[in-house]
Amino acid sequence: MIVTTIDTLKKYIPTIVGNDFSKYESEVREANNWLKRELTGSDLYAILDQAGNEELLSYAEAVVARKAYLEGIPSFDLMETEAGFVVTRNDNQAPASPERVKKLAEQMAKKLSDAIEDLLEYLEEQVDYHDEWKGSPAYSLLSDTYILTLKDFRKYAPFEGNRLAFLTAKPQMMDAIHLQIEPVISPELSDQIIEQLRDDDMTAENKSILENLRFAFANFTIGKKEVAQSYLMKVRKVIMATPDNYAAFRDSSLYATIQATVIEKNTAEKPIFRAGF
Repeated sequence: MIVTTIDTLKKYIPTIVGNDFSKYESEVREANNWLKRELTGSDLYAILDQAGNEELLSYAEAVVARKAYLEGIPSFDLMETEAGFVVTRNDNQAPASPERVKKLAEQMAKKLSDAIEDLLEYLEEQVDYHDEWKGSPAYSLLSDTYILTLKDFRKYAPFEGNRLAFLTAKPQMMDAIHLQIEPVISPELSDQIIEQLRDDDMTAENKSILENLRFAFANFTIGKKEVAQSYLMKVRKVIMATPDNYAAFRDSSLYATIQATVIEKNTAEKPIFRAGF
């Protein structure tokens, strides 16, 4: 585990008192596992405490500490007895009201979201870590779509959720790409744009449609289909008008089907002249 002492917990959770780390150890262990499983992946997690990675380690520690504390808030003052669960107290202190505990949990959830955002923004900027990071779901989320960060996503659609909600929205994002966008611009062009974003070598032609594509993607993801469709049609209009600028689209089976349909329609509408005697 990367958080192993009460002092490390106190650095990120100012409400902690006392020196009993065992009280939090179970939640800390689960938070460590969650960090490794969802955010860093095993390869990056394995190097967090190596020399030279102190800044990265501090971001990861903040996530683990706040995740552990948030998960433990409902039960830290509970004790099981033969008669059931009771709330612990002493002569000088009484348990906080449910309202204050709820407010503490809400504040901690916000701090956890901020800590996750800080960690992922740092990793996004530090390309030297990307080889180790590639095996994580978080990296996959960033590298498999047209928008790389939550901050950027909010430029294109009103996403009210926190970073945790954003991480769990991947199914909706994949639906937006595979079910809504690819049938209009072709899987080949979509894959090409995502790959160019990943490699930071976007062509001028693809860059010219990227803004409208991002607006479409973000709004499909949050369920605003009419808005998304209007932006997607702008992209379609450009690539249909200049297919030679978008070879991935031009050479796709989708474009071939469109052209065949146009030819068939024109043939059907062409007037037939018969010579009389």
